[in-house]
Amino acid sequence: MSLNALYNSLKRRLESGEWLAGQRMPSIRKLASTSEASYHDAVSAYARLVSEGLLSASPGRGYFVTSGASQAVSPREPECMSADPLFRLLQAGPQYTKLGGGWLPPAWRDTELLAKAIRRTARLEQSSLAEYGDISGYMPMRKQLCVHMKRLTRIDIRPSQVLSTLGATQGLDLVARLLIKPGDHVFVDEPGNGNLIRLIQLAGGHVVGVRRTQDGPDIAEMESYLAKHTVKAFFCNSTFHNPTGSNISPHNAFKVLRLAVEHEFFVVEDDVYGDFSPTVRQTFAELDNLDRVIYIGSFSKCLSASLRVGYIACSQELIEPLTRLKLLTCVAVPAFCERFVNTILADGTYARHMQNVQQRLISQQVQTQRSLLARGWKFDIAPQGGMFIWAYHPDITDLQPFMTKLEQHKVLLMPGSAFSVTRDYQRFARINCTHFSEAVESHFSV
Repeated sequence: MSLNALYNSLKRRLESGEWLAGQRMPSIRKLASTSEASYHDAVSAYARLVSEGLLSASPGRGYFVTSGASQAVSPREPECMSADPLFRLLQAGPQYTKLGGGWLPPAWRDTELLAKAIRRTARLEQSSLAEYGDISGYMPMRKQLCVHMKRLTRIDIRPSQVLSTLGATQGLDLVARLLIKPGDHVFVDEPGNGNLIRLIQLAGGHVVGVRRTQDGPDIAEMESYLAKHTVKAFFCNSTFHNPTGSNISPHNAFKVLRLAVEHEFFVVEDDVYGDFSPTVRQTFAELDNLDRVIYIGSFSKCLSASLRVGYIACSQELIEPLTRLKLLTCVAVPAFCERFVNTILADGTYARHMQNVQQRLISQQVQTQRSLLARGWKFDIAPQGGMFIWAYHPDITDLQPFMTKLEQHKVLLMPGSAFSVTRDYQRFARINCTHFSEAVESHFSV
C-alpha cells in the first residue's frame, strides 16, 4: 500500500469512530505488516495524522487517538458563513463549476510556462526563499511595474511611487485605513465589489452606492449627493468593471475627476481586471497623473490566486504613510513571489501569457453572450470584455430558487445582492464567461 493510500485509509477510519479517543493505535511495525506498507510509509502516515491533530505521539509508548478525531467527522461551517455566497464559492470542491467566481479556471493558465519561470527564479534568487524582503517591494520589480504601467496605461511614474501589496485586497484595505475615518462618506460603484463594501464599513465609512451606467458612474447622482454631503473618496473599477464588464469612457472619467478636484475627494482606481484588455485602456490615473487618484493593480487574477502580489501607485505624499501602515499590518513580504513577478515582466513571459488569455477571453465572452441571449437572458449593461456578464431573465423575479436548482447540478452562481450596498439587484447574477460551457448552458433555459 502506498503512503497516500495508507494515510487516507487511517484518516477515514479515525473519522468514522473505529478507534475511540485515548485508544492506542497499532505499533508502526504492526501497521506496516497488516497494511503491506513500508516501515517508512507507516511512520510518515502517523506523522501526518499527528500534524492534523488526529493522533498524539507519546515517546516510548506509541500513538494515541485524540478527541479531535471524532470531531472531524462532519465539520459544520457557522450558519452565517455557509449562507454567504462568496464563502460557498471559495470552499466548494473541484466537482463544482464556479460560474459566479471572480477568477480564471486553472485550465486557462499556461502552467508549464509559469512553472519554467518559477524554476528560473528559484535558481537565480535562492536567497529570497529565506528573506523578509523590502517592505516597499522588490526594487527591480517596482522598476518593471513602472515600465508595465507606461506601456499599458500611459502612466509615467517613478519606482518610489509604487508600493507592493499582498494582492489588490490588501491594497484596498491599506488605502481605506489611511483615508477613511469613522463617519466619512465614501462613494462606491453600484453594483460593485461586495468585499470592498465590507472593507470600507470595517474602517467606519458610510458607504454610498453610485449607479453604474454603460460608460461609467452616474454623474448626475454624484453631483446631487455632493451638493449636500462631503465625500472622502470614490472607489471604482475603470476597466472591465466587476460585475458588469463595462469600461469607463474618457468623457465620463474627465467629469468624475472634475468633481474630485472641485469637492476635494480621492479617486481610488481598482484596476485588477485591466490587464485582460488587449488594447491601451482609459484610466483615471492617466488623466490625473496620480494627483487625486490612487491606482491599485494585481497579478493574482491573471496568474494565480495563491500568488499574492499587487501594488499601489500614487503620489509621493501618500506613498509614505501607506508604507508605514503596511509595515504595521504586514512585517514580512513575499520576497520570492515579487522576484518571480519581476522575472516574468522582464523576460516577456507575462506578456505572452496575457496575449493568449486576452484572445481566448474575446471569443469566450462573445460565445457566452450569444448563448444567454438565445435563452432569453438580458443585460442592462452590455459587457465590453473581460470575464463578467451582469444578467437577468425576465421570467425570474427572485434568483434564489434558480441558484438552488443550479447547485443541484454542481453549478454555483453569485447573486446580484452580493454586489449592492442596499442588497438590491435580487434578479441579477454575475456570470463568469470563462467557466461557461455546453454542459452549463443547458441549465440556463427557463
